[in-house]
Amino acid sequence: MEIEVEVPSEFQPHVAAAVMRLGYLHPSWTISAAKPNAIVVSVVRAEDAGEARREVTYALYRERIRAEGAPLRELLLKTMVA
Repeated sequence: MEIEVEVPSEFQPHVAAAVMRLGYLHPSWTISAAKPNAIVVSVVRAEDAGEARREVTYALYRERIRAEGAPLRELLLKTMVA
């Protein structure tokens, strides 16, 4: 079964990292970002469709938080080490 998860424009810069993370967390899924503004996930069982959608959304959110928080973490480290 193939699920297409729409990716809002503000999450586009994080698609590649999210796809990579999902690939090692769910090796039985086929994950692709070939379509513009979407991530396509192929799952074996139809029951996994809801989980796939949640996992893609969470991975995008997590990557965005990681990327946007990096400058703050770097500043904190510089402040603590100095």
